Amino acid sequence: MADLTDILSRTDIPRVFRNVIFALAGVALSYNITVCWQVYRHEPLREAASRSLMAERSSFFYNSSLAEPVPVFALKLAMAAGADPDAAVRAEGLAVYTLMFFVTLFVLRARFGAVCAGMACFFLGANPFMGYYAMQGSSHLYALLFLLLFWHYAGAPVPSRRSALLAGLFGGMACLSRIDAAWTMFLIAGLGWAAKRQAAQLKAAGLALVVALALALPYAVYQKAHYGNFFYSQGLGLRSLANIDRYGYNPAVAKPQGPLGAAAFVFRDGPAGAFSGIFSGLGRALAYELPRVFYYKFLVVLVFLGFYAAFALKKDPLLLFMTAAVLPVLPMAAIKQVLPVGGVELRYYLLSLWGLCALAGFGLQETLAWLEAEIDKWAARKVAGSSKTAGTPGNKRKG
Repeated sequence: MADLTDILSRTDIPRVFRNVIFALAGVALSYNITVCWQVYRHEPLREAASRSLMAERSSFFYNSSLAEPVPVFALKLAMAAGADPDAAVRAEGLAVYTLMFFVTLFVLRARFGAVCAGMACFFLGANPFMGYYAMQGSSHLYALLFLLLFWHYAGAPVPSRRSALLAGLFGGMACLSRIDAAWTMFLIAGLGWAAKRQAAQLKAAGLALVVALALALPYAVYQKAHYGNFFYSQGLGLRSLANIDRYGYNPAVAKPQGPLGAAAFVFRDGPAGAFSGIFSGLGRALAYELPRVFYYKFLVVLVFLGFYAAFALKKDPLLLFMTAAVLPVLPMAAIKQVLPVGGVELRYYLLSLWGLCALAGFGLQETLAWLEAEIDKWAARKVAGSSKTAGTPGNKRKG
């Protein structure tokens, strides 16, 4: 029988540990998808409720009516193959969720460590809100998938034309999934350049943004041609939130109609109101929405450890992604859209949820690395102490 110590000495234990983590993450994802399919498959669609009608009426990629074209076109392809629209919306949402699982492993493993990537996948796979919004076919998940790839290529350690073009491609797809993803895209590019201050980084970021905007421009032009506003449907959404903030859900009150621009939405109560609203939104997001969307509250400890480790080890890209994910939500975070608890729907925090999972994974990885280093130091001290004691004259055998 082989000696256990000999077997362990010949085993790559860190690799086995990483494989076990990823296997557990896969189990968590499979279980979450299975449970969500059983629980939510008959839940009425909300955001994607009219997507099948838009898919039927669209004749080419960009004319998706009051929704961005990527989710609509994906459903159009499924319907052309004979799929039931509601089932296809849910199945495609779950497919995007699964792709996000593997993209998370891809974008985190090389630059932040295999344990960080595996644990982030585990936290994402086990999160019920991810499963719920996947079953709803949420366009936020589509945008998140492409923004992750944009963040990865836009922040390449050595900027190149290839990485910039890929970043632009995925940034454009993110905007064509949700046009408000452009705010996050600009923040990722701008903060990434500000952190490095390199001419090559600025050039690559500029090329990526030009490509992304060129891909998204035909959709905005179509909106302008048919509705008289480049961002007509998005403006309607902002108008709805502004009316809820000012008038609540009272049907007896006459409310303003028509699209509302992003700047007009932010400054609807003047500069002082905008400043106050953003800080109120930040307080609410930190105190309520972010812990809630993370679901497992005890993991917040790992998030704080991840923030500390990212600052200490200068892992700026994780912090920049989290900043770019949270900032666009703050102007509307304090609006009492969801009754009776208040705040906006949690789907607006899915990008932030990914950042929390990545930081929690990084925090756990660096905590384990610190513990391993401390144990090695303790063992070295014990060995040194034993050798010193064994070498004293009183411990030597007399001849």
